Amino acid sequence: MKKSLGFPLVGLVALGALLAFSGCMRNDDEPVYPARPIARLYVSIEDYQRDASKDDIDNVVLIDPADTLDMYMALNHDSDALGGAGIFFSPFASRLFQAGYSDTTIRVMTVGSLGTLGNSGSIGNNLLNQMRGIAYHHPTQLLYVANNATPTSIYGFYQPMNRNGFTKPSRTLRLGDDIRPWSVLLWNDSLLVSNSGSNGGVSLYGNLSTLDTIPVNIQALSTIRIAGANAIRGIAFIDSLDLLVAADYGSVEAGGRLTNGKVYVIEGIKAHLANATATVSPTRTISGALTGLVGPVDVAVDPRGGADRRTVFVADRDERKISRFPLSANGNVAPETTVLLDTLGNTRRPFGIWLDVRGDAAQE
Repeated sequence: MKKSLGFPLVGLVALGALLAFSGCMRNDDEPVYPARPIARLYVSIEDYQRDASKDDIDNVVLIDPADTLDMYMALNHDSDALGGAGIFFSPFASRLFQAGYSDTTIRVMTVGSLGTLGNSGSIGNNLLNQMRGIAYHHPTQLLYVANNATPTSIYGFYQPMNRNGFTKPSRTLRLGDDIRPWSVLLWNDSLLVSNSGSNGGVSLYGNLSTLDTIPVNIQALSTIRIAGANAIRGIAFIDSLDLLVAADYGSVEAGGRLTNGKVYVIEGIKAHLANATATVSPTRTISGALTGLVGPVDVAVDPRGGADRRTVFVADRDERKISRFPLSANGNVAPETTVLLDTLGNTRRPFGIWLDVRGDAAQE
């Protein structure tokens, strides 16, 4: 998704046209219908090995298939990042992009037909000192990454597959002090950006293709606050279902104990995005002891099939696991299945996930 210059009235008219000719996000846009269905979940691991005398910690996990009764880690990979932040797979480019958590470098990986990974390049810049979400816009060949350090910004890098080392951003979009960006998702010529600040929610920025290459201060076409949210992190948006899902990391009680982690499902989100501002109550909230959720940081949606088959994946940083729930889940419900990420005695906390689904949903 992209960000745009602030032009309140004209911008909202343009937004109406944008909603009328909606594109896709996350898994709505399938470039190739595969001979066999694909359901691959890529997981970015925040942790890295601080002891040089020990083996590195694999910081990319592939769960494949992700839509069967049980889920398994099919692949563990070391991208050489000092921990991973946001992650994004482009089936058009057959590349996996991973933002760095504790360094200033974006890693680029090739993805084989069976999901195998190979390190192929990097994008480094000292401006990238608190990276969060990442997304690649195939039509313009721009890779966007959210940076949470002041001044909070979205940086765009042109033709990221051809980079290996220091790279100047092709675009710099300044967000202002009222937003702490986390997820970035593309939608046609726009960006949806989640706000991890005190007024948690999402903001929509449009008309990316018209923005200048010089740094610009941009204003949101629409800002949505999620009622009751404490600390919004990752989001997923499915255009065809008119639906937004958001992870709420929760709050810290006295003594440092994390609590109140939730996942919000908001139906009919596009009507809210047609307004300059709105406070939205979730349609459904997944929370409670049975869910096993403590610190959810990212979500992904499998939109295939009927309402009884669609699912939502949740990355729980503090429980160090991936859980899958029915998209129709509401309240204190147990997940369908979970995968624990710790391996070989190493703590592995997920930061971001990305789901590649193409073809028909698996039959269980």
